[in-house]
Amino acid sequence: MRFYLGELESGHLSAEAFADELESEFASRRLSTPAQQKNYRSNVVQALKVFDPDHPAIALISLSTEQYRILNDQQRERIADRRTRYITSEAAEAIAHRATELIQSSEWSEVGAGLAVLIGRRISEILLSSFTLKTPWSLNFSQMAKKQATQRITLEIPTLAPAQSVLDAIHRLQSGLRIEDLRHQGISDRQAKQKVNQLYSSQIAHQCEIHFSDLVPTRTDKDTLYTHIFRAVYATIAAHWYCPPSVPEHQYKAEIQGHFTLTQDGQKLPNYAARSNYDDYAIGNGQGNRDGRLGIKLNQLPGLDIIEPFHRPKYHRQALPVIEEPPMPDPGPAKPNLKRPSVYADDLERITELMADIGVTGSTADVLHALVETLEAKVEQAERQETKTVSEVAQAINWFTQEIESLRQQIRDLEQAHLPATPAPPANTEELTALQECNAQLEARNAELKADLEATRSQLSAIQELLGGGPRTAPASKPTPTKPQEPTQSVITQAEPKQDRPPSRPDTTDKIADVIDAIIKWNTAQERSDLRLRISFPSVRSLAVLVGASYLPAIKDVMEAKQSEIDEIHERYLIGSRHNRSVQDKDGVLKAIARDYLGIPNWNEAVYVN
Repeated sequence: MRFYLGELESGHLSAEAFADELESEFASRRLSTPAQQKNYRSNVVQALKVFDPDHPAIALISLSTEQYRILNDQQRERIADRRTRYITSEAAEAIAHRATELIQSSEWSEVGAGLAVLIGRRISEILLSSFTLKTPWSLNFSQMAKKQATQRITLEIPTLAPAQSVLDAIHRLQSGLRIEDLRHQGISDRQAKQKVNQLYSSQIAHQCEIHFSDLVPTRTDKDTLYTHIFRAVYATIAAHWYCPPSVPEHQYKAEIQGHFTLTQDGQKLPNYAARSNYDDYAIGNGQGNRDGRLGIKLNQLPGLDIIEPFHRPKYHRQALPVIEEPPMPDPGPAKPNLKRPSVYADDLERITELMADIGVTGSTADVLHALVETLEAKVEQAERQETKTVSEVAQAINWFTQEIESLRQQIRDLEQAHLPATPAPPANTEELTALQECNAQLEARNAELKADLEATRSQLSAIQELLGGGPRTAPASKPTPTKPQEPTQSVITQAEPKQDRPPSRPDTTDKIADVIDAIIKWNTAQERSDLRLRISFPSVRSLAVLVGASYLPAIKDVMEAKQSEIDEIHERYLIGSRHNRSVQDKDGVLKAIARDYLGIPNWNEAVYVN
């Protein structure tokens, strides 16, 4: 269109011909509806007004006023259903109680979901901000996500559980997720927050759906339940429990959410521009009406006090200056700086076109926001699919492994039972042959499933790279396929059948217990989380094979006997059920354990096998 604009400006192209060319361009791009063409027509009109505000082509390419009205109404309907959802006072108690249980979990994503409820903060704020104890029911919070790095503001925020237990959970999460490594990379605060959200937000959002979807009413807009929990639900419950009745609820919410601007002399002015977003939820009476009560826990909990900004006599409702919605522009130094990123015109046009194809229109900011959320949704969907696929394949592999072990045991029993006889009975020989054939088929199928598992992981990595981010976890070590057993030529001619027997049970269990103790000692000695291993069936079996203790039922029995000891080490170091996926060099860790803690000569053969 730049060529045709130049021709139109020079007079070589008439207004009617220009309009025809624009229609042809729409047709070539399959933009047939006014909704799809809206932004393009607006951009062309703005370009025409640069050299002639009254150019006759403007009337030919602009949408009519009625068309704009219809499109704007449709867009407003798609944005969100703004009806207030009600949470009863009893449900608020249940939400906080469930969140308090989650912060005791050894799964980091569950801890993050619990903290989203109890302090109303994003995972980037939890991991990168500073928290200290203020009172038994509040924390000092600094370095907020939406404040500039130069604005070192400390904010007192109430907690929906005892503040010390909340602070302990924050510190466990900060140390367990290796945030110090991120800080040492020399990236800006904004880049660090974006990196943290990219790595961890989707998993925490998934846990919020699992644990709170039955207690928090759903909305029809595009935000996740996680977004509403750290934004609206926390503030609603906090006001219901802790807000003094003499303080307006929206002013209390603005304070604890950090919604204010700073004047040149450092004075905080409340900002209610986002107030509508935080009124999405309210405490109801169960009959469809607002409960209306504020501060119901004041004077009820030991050590509970009103947060400092609302202490009397410092607080005077009429004396507080207020920024009305929308906020008035301030020409002074307190006016925030607007950043306009440079974008290639062709890229912006292509993005607008792609988003228009799926029905997303509006300003450039709206389109880019929708694009980001679409990509995040696809990444989350891919992760869920990977979890489901990997789980199904792992279960199948486990079943086949057990079946193979059972068949091997039956073969050994048959060989031992018929060793003294000269010719084996035909019926038993046929049974043995059938078992061997079945065993070979199961082992072949087991190898195929392991190959499918690796292919699934590779596909997920490709999807994540296509969406603009690297894989969230390091690729798993390639499993070593089990070598199919050679068919036995004759039951009678087996030279030394006793060598095929599993070791005695006491000897096997002692070796497996030594393997588990070695992993525990290794984990205790490590300072970095990504060098620790979760004590799971694959990790124990990978080492037990090296000491001749690969009997699966024995491994299961020993792990059950030491379960309390295993759980304690997992909780102490925040080692969740998916932790081993984040350990990049699992083979190297196993080799180090086998060499330094088990002292076996074949330590270099250690390989992590799922």
